[in-house]
Amino acid sequence: MAKERVRVALIDDHPIFRSGVRGLLGETAGIEVVGEASDGRHALDLVLRTKPDVVIMDITMTGMSGLAVARALREVGSAVHIVFLTVNEDLAFVDEALTAGAQGYVLKRSAGTSLLEAIEAVVLGGQYVDAEMRAPPAPPDRTEAGPPAPHPGQEGGLTAREREVLRLIALGMTMKEVSLAMSISAASVDTYKIRGCKKLGLRSRASIVRFALGQGWLETENRRLSSERPPSLM
Repeated sequence: MAKERVRVALIDDHPIFRSGVRGLLGETAGIEVVGEASDGRHALDLVLRTKPDVVIMDITMTGMSGLAVARALREVGSAVHIVFLTVNEDLAFVDEALTAGAQGYVLKRSAGTSLLEAIEAVVLGGQYVDAEMRAPPAPPDRTEAGPPAPHPGQEGGLTAREREVLRLIALGMTMKEVSLAMSISAASVDTYKIRGCKKLGLRSRASIVRFALGQGWLETENRRLSSERPPSLM
C-alpha cells in the first residue's frame, strides 16, 4: 500500500457479508477498519466523523443509495476515496458510479481477489474497475430508437406492476427473482416487462437501468425482499 496504514470505513446492509469483508481486511497488513454502517444515512455521519482514507460501500441500500451518499460526500468537500462493492453488473452503473465521484467499482463475487487491488489503486490516486466490467464500450445500438423517454417524474403511463418489475430489473434481479419477490408468475413478469419497455421505448437492460437512475427509482427506500440472495466473498 502507498501509506503505512490505510483507514477504511465499510458500508453495507448485509451483516454477514460485511463481516466477511471485515475479516478479509483485518487479515491484511496496513489496513484498519475504522467503522461500519448498515445504511446510507448513517454512512454520511460515519465518514464525516471518522475521516477514513477509503470507504467501501454498496450501491443499493435502504433509505439512501450508495450513489446518493457519494454525491453528498462530494458536495460537502470530502476527499475520501470511494470504492463501490456491488452485485450490479450493468455497465450503466459503472458510468453512474464514476460520475457520482467514486474511484473504484468491484463486484461482490470477486471481492476476494479484487477488493485489495482496488483499495491500493485508489489510494495511489488511480481508478479501479472490476476486470469483468472493463469491456470496451459497445457501438451505439441502433435498435434503441423508440419513443422519447419521459422526463424525471413522468413515467410514461406505466402501471404500478410494470413500474415495479422494471425497478427490480434495474436493481439487478433476474426474472425468477422478480417473480418470487412480487409473488407473480414468470410469464406475468415477462408480460409486464414487455409492456413497460414498449411504453418507454426501452430495448435492453442497460436502457432500463439508465431510465431507473434518471427517475430516481434507485434513490428511494426499497423494501427488503424475501428472495434477496446472500452474497459471497468468493
